[in-house]
Amino acid sequence: MSRTSAVSVLSFRSTYFALFQYWFWTVFWLVTIPAAQAQSVRGAERVEFDSLDRNNGKPVRLFGWFFAAKRKTGAAVIALHGCGGLYGRDKDLNARHRAMAELLQQEGYHVLFPDSFMPRGKESLCSEKIGTRDLTSANRRRDVLGALNWIAARPQVDASRIALLGWSHGGTTVLSANNRQFCEVAAHKVRPRAAIAVYPGCSAYLNSRDGYRLNAPLLLMIGEKDDWTPAKPCVALHQKVGVQYPDDVFELRVYPDSYHGFDSPNAPLRVRKDVPNGINPGQGVTTGGNPAARKQAYAEMFKFLRRRVGDRK
Repeated sequence: MSRTSAVSVLSFRSTYFALFQYWFWTVFWLVTIPAAQAQSVRGAERVEFDSLDRNNGKPVRLFGWFFAAKRKTGAAVIALHGCGGLYGRDKDLNARHRAMAELLQQEGYHVLFPDSFMPRGKESLCSEKIGTRDLTSANRRRDVLGALNWIAARPQVDASRIALLGWSHGGTTVLSANNRQFCEVAAHKVRPRAAIAVYPGCSAYLNSRDGYRLNAPLLLMIGEKDDWTPAKPCVALHQKVGVQYPDDVFELRVYPDSYHGFDSPNAPLRVRKDVPNGINPGQGVTTGGNPAARKQAYAEMFKFLRRRVGDRK
């Protein structure tokens, strides 16, 4: 074979291989992305709605999971996942979210779990440094505003009795979506009656030049030993708001001997070296459940919900 012929063959093979790769990955994404979008969650209705966040001038289209209570019309809770997303290894809701969905339903609440990650092509933020993230609590605040619009329009939901609930990054989002210092929060027509933030990050709101003003009564629950989102800034925020706005309802619970994720069911303590944030950046953070703290926190949470938005009983 001449040198020219050999080069032609190699060129043909390279072109064929490149085309094969192109078509392979095209088919792969066409198959896998719709499959992910079509994911199902046991006992829930898959719903879609527009976030108030925008991408290239268009609203970000989100999906979420709606658990309807047995009663026809009643209060509702919008539940916000943390930096690890909504799902467990089996692609259903993870253990914490599944347990909470069932508890809320039993108490007569409708529940919406918006997914802020998968519609944006993300699975987790936990291993990303806070300053490098392209998805923040500000984006998710606008997700909450869109979720409020959607859930208030549901015929089985009493739009005057909606609560927000979030864990970790979702708890930080609750603080953001419940801050009247943001014009879009103060001006939003659908207003929650209560907000619950579980081990959120409080530093940004404590140090904000604009300050922090509650849009709805707030219950904040955090572990005393949390080294991921520490309790100290939350305690200081509680004190600061109490001085500036003494009529605002801001309840704080700090649980002794408890770390981040203290309400995780059957979760032993461990150090997550993959998390670059926390009070000791680069050294990891401690997570794990504390059954006693979980029991106490959930009892106080439901007491707060009943008092602020009522229930079926």
